[in-house]
Amino acid sequence: MPYDAGVAAAVCYELMSRVEAADGRARIEKILQPAKEQIILRIYAKGESFNLCLDADANSPKVYITNQTAENPPSMSAFYSILRKYLINAKISGVSLIDFDRIFEFRLDASDEMGFSRTLWLYVECIRKQSNIILCGESKKIIASLKTVDFSTSELRQVLNGFEYIKPLSGDKKNPLEISGEEFLTELENDINSSPDISACDWLLSKYQGMSPLITREIAFIASKSLGDAFITIEKIDRNILRFYFFELINQIKNNKFTPVVLFDDTGEKLLDFSYINIRQYGNKSSGRNFESMSELIDFYFDKKDRDNRIKQKSLDIFKVLANASSRLNKKIKVLERELEECGNRDKFRIYGDLITANIYKLKKGEEKYFLENFYEENMPVTEIHADKNLTPSQNAQKFYKKYNKLKSAEYHLTKQTELTNNDIIYIDSVFESLTRALSERELSEIRLELTESGFMKPLKRGKTEKISKSGVKKQKQLPVSKPQEFKSANGFKILCGRNNKQNDELTFRTASKNDIWFHAQKIPGSHVILLCDNAGRSPEDKDIEDAAKIAAAFSKGRNMPLVPVDYAYARYVKKPGGAKPGFVTYSNFKTAIVKPGE
Repeated sequence: MPYDAGVAAAVCYELMSRVEAADGRARIEKILQPAKEQIILRIYAKGESFNLCLDADANSPKVYITNQTAENPPSMSAFYSILRKYLINAKISGVSLIDFDRIFEFRLDASDEMGFSRTLWLYVECIRKQSNIILCGESKKIIASLKTVDFSTSELRQVLNGFEYIKPLSGDKKNPLEISGEEFLTELENDINSSPDISACDWLLSKYQGMSPLITREIAFIASKSLGDAFITIEKIDRNILRFYFFELINQIKNNKFTPVVLFDDTGEKLLDFSYINIRQYGNKSSGRNFESMSELIDFYFDKKDRDNRIKQKSLDIFKVLANASSRLNKKIKVLERELEECGNRDKFRIYGDLITANIYKLKKGEEKYFLENFYEENMPVTEIHADKNLTPSQNAQKFYKKYNKLKSAEYHLTKQTELTNNDIIYIDSVFESLTRALSERELSEIRLELTESGFMKPLKRGKTEKISKSGVKKQKQLPVSKPQEFKSANGFKILCGRNNKQNDELTFRTASKNDIWFHAQKIPGSHVILLCDNAGRSPEDKDIEDAAKIAAAFSKGRNMPLVPVDYAYARYVKKPGGAKPGFVTYSNFKTAIVKPGE
């Protein structure tokens, strides 16, 4: 996930284009600090406003234009107050990168308290451990910084008020925008003689500024021609081809020719990486999505990544409850099945009782075994029956009849318990499926409430779910109910898809009319899908039914299968048994479509 100098250059070009289009009238009209290490500048330029995010979080420092809304926290930092004092109504007259590194330099035309114009400099250093936002005066003396660096932290570079701004040390790496082809080949030849086994990607990474491992691997990958080896050594690679592709990339950067792309894994769900050029090194193990601008890409990438991480953290308690319930239920079903198997042998105890009763005249108390002819079997073989010597033959017969009746009664109750336990297992699997697709905290709250009402989770403590009204009476905090997902079929029919079990019930039994068509993946957990037909004034065609079936397959546990059987029926044929868990239904008069899950 490299926010490298190439990505920074693409963002810088987008910013500079907006500044130049505004003819020096790109004005900072508002400043926000939604997080401790993040500043949002709301900039008005050429009749429109946009938000510029300056993020100095050491885990992912970045600068980009964002569409995300932001608010200030309750308490403001001293750095935020200083920025408001100096930068409100300041105009951005220039944006550039220092060398070819992730350091943005903003030139700002501002006014002091007396109305005299002055030049300010704002530096945003998007270098992980050294990430910072620094405001400097006209002589580039530091006015304030988000993070201070004193002598106890670094002896080489201090960031303190009143000190002159010095850029972070870049080591011995060269600026790739300033070298020639001859210098490149000379450097390469020297290192081939001294270190022939170093990979070409590591060599590029160690020599030039602003290069991320992803980019250097890509250059080596395409330069290795038919080998397709991203880790080919500098001794084996063709030097001139490596130079050609290296400078092809450099020229793209110089000419501001960027191709923003986000990479997903082969399922199309998990984020892999992003870049400013097309990436081919992953082959068919990844898929790409292009964006019109680098800022749009970064906005999408980090919003999805942060949201996924946040949802994952907030859903850990639900996952734990579901995992424990699943483990407990599976152990229970094994015990029940074992006991049911024992019940299946109950008839032998009735037979033992009958044989003893039929031969009671010749049996005596004190015998430990009875050897009796079994008249229930052909040829009447002799059956050995273990008896209690302390009981009379009549008492032993009654003992076997009693055990038979006990097992017969147990079989009835065990069968019901097995059915209920299997239903609970199916229900837990369906909640697991809903949880894997939850995209918001509201959906998590609905799943948590559903599990609470079903008895699998304890209610939250008072104070977290309740609030005090003006009258002083505590009342439960009501979260807004999420809406089902909406789609359109090929012919314009509306298709609704439930997000969780409670919403599935709402959709099937309250939203759907009797002539609407209900869909569900066959025998696997998934969403209820409704094709709305009753108010359409026309009948759906096969293509509309196929579209709805594909959605039902996509929002089910079988979404990664090549083909999924999907049952569908009129909503009037879908019933909910009394006392059934949320999402559980029975249906009749259905048909089955075999479809490929839709995107």
